[in-house]
Amino acid sequence: MKSQNFFYIFIPFKIAQGCSSVLIPLLIVDLGGRAKEVGLVMGLYTVFSMFGTIFWGKISDKFKKRKTCILIGFSGTFLSYLFLSMATTLSQVILIQIFFGVFIAAEIPVTTVYILRSTNKFYWDEAIGRFNKITGWAWVIGLGLGSIALFFVSIPDLFLMNSFIAAISLVLGQKYLKQKPIYINRSTFRIYLTQIVEKARYIPNYLIHLPAIRISENKKVKAFLISSFLIFTASSLLMTPIVPYLKFLGATSSLCFVASFIHSSASALMYQKAGRHIYKKGTLRILRYGLIGRILLAFLMSIVIIYHGSIIPVILMYGLLGITWSYIIIPSFSYMSKTSRKDREGGAFGSFNFFYSFGLLTGNFLSGFIVDYWGYPIDIFLAIILLSIAILNLKKSRIKEKKIDLKKIYG
Repeated sequence: MKSQNFFYIFIPFKIAQGCSSVLIPLLIVDLGGRAKEVGLVMGLYTVFSMFGTIFWGKISDKFKKRKTCILIGFSGTFLSYLFLSMATTLSQVILIQIFFGVFIAAEIPVTTVYILRSTNKFYWDEAIGRFNKITGWAWVIGLGLGSIALFFVSIPDLFLMNSFIAAISLVLGQKYLKQKPIYINRSTFRIYLTQIVEKARYIPNYLIHLPAIRISENKKVKAFLISSFLIFTASSLLMTPIVPYLKFLGATSSLCFVASFIHSSASALMYQKAGRHIYKKGTLRILRYGLIGRILLAFLMSIVIIYHGSIIPVILMYGLLGITWSYIIIPSFSYMSKTSRKDREGGAFGSFNFFYSFGLLTGNFLSGFIVDYWGYPIDIFLAIILLSIAILNLKKSRIKEKKIDLKKIYG
């Protein structure tokens, strides 16, 4: 569809983001930081981006300057990577990441509105699904680019390169994006999957329903939200320390990129297959499969670390963990869609977004301290415990399954 050609404006932006997602922990380690500092930076980024999405979402909805907010996000990304290419201390990295979290958040909640208002209502599902796939794979391409580029350039040089890649989206956006000064009511939109690749920070491809603390009166949904918090805390515990730990084992920076590339590719490849399995076997059953798979792979990774400490098996186990992401995130969205009243989907998913981001935030802060003081295996075992509790708690969330068109959720 010609109206969706502007999707490609976001490709350089997402390539730069994907590449920098591994570069940031690598830079922290190069500047003398450890897992604790990586977790701190990730956690602060998540805090400021979470509240930033609420701020910018409300600003854009009030003043209806959609293009302006998207360009602010592009500009913030360009400037952040430019500043990171010159950073020489951990305190500078922290300040830049706080700046980044605030300004990239200007783009996240506005892009969805822009997509929906640029597309015929009958094609909304197709448009969201297509945008998700394009930006998800652009993220993966960024990881692949980083694994190759670091053979030839330094980390600061690669940040500089990413700033110019992000600037391509800024220039294209300035030229081809148009203002969409139309009021929207976010609570009236149905739930859509916001990302297909697992990320250690709160950085969805787009955002419709702004994070909000609204606790459902439905006991089953309430139990599910608690389980979600445990699940995403555990996921953050597993993901956040992987780069500093691989560096501790002696892995090169390119190998760290390869690990993340495998992990993200596995997530993206299982994206639609997980949706089909939900349709056949039910939401909570598939979610439990995803959690059990994650527990088994995490346990195997901890055994490898304790008895061998070899780089390649750890990378392989971490890569395979990516397969389980689709079997966790898609059932989660599906469950919220099935249990929400049509006129309250926005509020319900705003609650889910809060518990999701708060789980990532908690895991970010905890993981670094646990890894530095007690080791990565203890961090992994804590994640396994939280996932196990979540599985048990999901028994309180059982619902009578009804078949829905999953294409409306994940495209």
